[in-house]
Amino acid sequence: MLNLLSLALLTCLLTGCAPTTDPLPRPLPVTLLAPDPTLLRNNVVNASHRADGTVTVDGRPLFPLGFYHISWATGGTIAQRRADVCKLGASGFNLMATEPINDEDVATYRNFLDLAQQCGVYILSYGLKTNTINAIKSHPAVLGFKLADDSNALVSPAEVTKRNLSTKKLAPDKLTYISLSVGYNRPETPYFGTSDLVGNQSYPVGNDDINVTYRVMRSAVQSALAQRSVPIANLQTFSWGKGKPLPNPAELRNMTYQAVMAGVKGILYYAYRSQEVDLNREPRLWGEAQALAREVALLSPALLESRRTELSSGNGKQPVVVLFQGTGGHYLLALNNSRRERQKVNLPLPGRPDEWRSVSGRPGALRVTGAQVTGELAPLEVAVYRLRDQPLMALGEYP
Repeated sequence: MLNLLSLALLTCLLTGCAPTTDPLPRPLPVTLLAPDPTLLRNNVVNASHRADGTVTVDGRPLFPLGFYHISWATGGTIAQRRADVCKLGASGFNLMATEPINDEDVATYRNFLDLAQQCGVYILSYGLKTNTINAIKSHPAVLGFKLADDSNALVSPAEVTKRNLSTKKLAPDKLTYISLSVGYNRPETPYFGTSDLVGNQSYPVGNDDINVTYRVMRSAVQSALAQRSVPIANLQTFSWGKGKPLPNPAELRNMTYQAVMAGVKGILYYAYRSQEVDLNREPRLWGEAQALAREVALLSPALLESRRTELSSGNGKQPVVVLFQGTGGHYLLALNNSRRERQKVNLPLPGRPDEWRSVSGRPGALRVTGAQVTGELAPLEVAVYRLRDQPLMALGEYP
């Protein structure tokens, strides 16, 4: 996680430059990670988003966290998806992206939505025809509709825009969503703004260096904010093929924290169930995913309502270190995105915290003396600390 203070950062501090800081969100009441039961009991859930990229449900902020569920893959059944959606809800996830399995599934799709509502999971649907969208668009479990997958490889921005307008005409109170295929050096800016939510894929395990995730997600966040879209991270829980590895628990944790530290406003993992993976058969990976759901629930007020400041970018063998500071809470998050090398940290905070409490990771990985954070992180290690009571100095006011 945290790394040795680089010469570049030292030069920056000596010359008085400020860390990179995102705009402070507009304060609103924060809902929990799980959907509010009072909202799900409404006849219609109005899903929208703020200018800062935050999803709102009936005006209340929500951090969407869930999975793709390719329900028809490898002999999938309606009953299996029903079991899985409640397993997701019971584990703290609030979103499933799915599509019909067969004609029977289309005919009884409202029954699935009723169950999803009971289990506290919102649904993003794909592949529904106009008559089915009209039949379910007022269901409170419907967060929105997916317009295209791998959009930048398969569909033009103009076509996405056309689909968005058509879907919005049918369901103006629901969100639209697209996903962009892996392109580590392509921000694909023309696609941002063509839908409400834009998922950006980062699937590096067995394919690339894991440290690409932060860079990809940071680019996606910047593009989304410029076009008033919601930046969603699509993260890997599958294997690229025979002989290729699934992400291990440490890799899943590291990718997840790279994404939230980059400032994304939601996460959709690919996948809970697909042609490539079934997490019902992967207890170690599923166990780590459940632990991450609990941690994101704790952090979601800060991710939605506090200002993000990057203290260390992860470049040049540095760690990634980010501070969230504001009405949602004060947290310092740090990670080492190297699989092989330990990284040291020696960084100033913008003020002296009254309390320094570990909420995730090894409690002693980092320590604070005055306003200086020091320590060492093992390969792929993540550490999260809560800073409480005494407010930090104004952002950018470095000693």
